[in-house]
Amino acid sequence: MASKGLNRQGPVPVQADVLIVGLAGPSGSGKSTVARGVASRLNGQVISMENYSLEMNHLPLEERAKLDYDAPNATDVKLLASHIRDYASGNAIDAPICDFAKHLRVSDRREHVPATSLLIVEGILALHFAELRPLFDLSIYLEAPDEICFHRRKVRDITDRQRSLEFILWQYKNNVLPATLQYALPSKPYADLVLESTAIVPAVEKSVYDAIVARRALLAGMHQSATRVRCDVDR
Repeated sequence: MASKGLNRQGPVPVQADVLIVGLAGPSGSGKSTVARGVASRLNGQVISMENYSLEMNHLPLEERAKLDYDAPNATDVKLLASHIRDYASGNAIDAPICDFAKHLRVSDRREHVPATSLLIVEGILALHFAELRPLFDLSIYLEAPDEICFHRRKVRDITDRQRSLEFILWQYKNNVLPATLQYALPSKPYADLVLESTAIVPAVEKSVYDAIVARRALLAGMHQSATRVRCDVDR
């Protein structure tokens, strides 16, 4: 499907039944949780832009830990755009996997993402890159106050990534918050829909779910209309 009538640009052989959603917002705004919840309800898939960080495995752990992974130049945009195009064409993809505790890309494994009718691409910078925005049929931005975002990130990093509170505070102050102000917030105007994500997760999930269902119905109607027009012309 093509967002807003004609959103995707270039020679992308898009299948009419594949919807690509870009989900952006600050770290801790709930992107990953909401994306997984919505995708599970709609039998879709999710890829996280965090896993598309450029490979820095050649550096020692101490240096890898200090890198700014929230800056645009840390993202392998070429690979990500290629995967989105492949998925939009109806193909499964093998997404990279990152070991966030060790700050490295896993070299011997990939995450197989089966082809479905829905792919949600979530990340702080999902709407920042001009080369990615035309690939989305629907663009959504989640926002929440800084204190809520920091608390959510702190809990995640301690629980899931085995990071110290000292490192979490340092990284948030020096990398995460500046990236939010410099890159994420300025990308908000590119969103078709901006949602406040301080509410309980089910409420935010419902809003994203409803937006996807509505966009899918709209584009399906446009596709049917275009088909009828072509049939009339051929008569």
